[in-house]
Amino acid sequence: MSSISVSASIDISLATQISRMKILQQLVELGWSYDDNGRVTYLPIGDNDDFNWQSECISVERLLEILSEKDTRGELIGVVLTWENSNIGGHFLLRRNGTITISLNINRRVINTVSSSKLTDITWYITRIVPVFDQVLESISYEEHR
Repeated sequence: MSSISVSASIDISLATQISRMKILQQLVELGWSYDDNGRVTYLPIGDNDDFNWQSECISVERLLEILSEKDTRGELIGVVLTWENSNIGGHFLLRRNGTITISLNINRRVINTVSSSKLTDITWYITRIVPVFDQVLESISYEEHR
């Protein structure tokens, strides 16, 4: 039996503009980590929507300097975050306009259904992401494509 390719993502829109660096700080405080198998993975300064992800062994402090510079320049901030020690996570894209897209593509958490197809366990993600946006959440949507 061939494996099915799945693309799953969450899109969040904020009603109020808040600092993208503050969002990242709050995600980390909630339990998310920049640890991507011992490395950090991010979009570099000047990426200009090339999505040339970099995966390096640099300190979190250095990563935050890079992300802060991208924020100052108004560039798209992209970073891999994983949940605590689970290795479950994804690519987080934070835009200047207050929208966030999360590609659930790192050890995607799934639920088994009667038909044995594996659907994304969206509740698992929502409970670990939405608390950061409690007062400023305008909308949230989820898509899964097979």
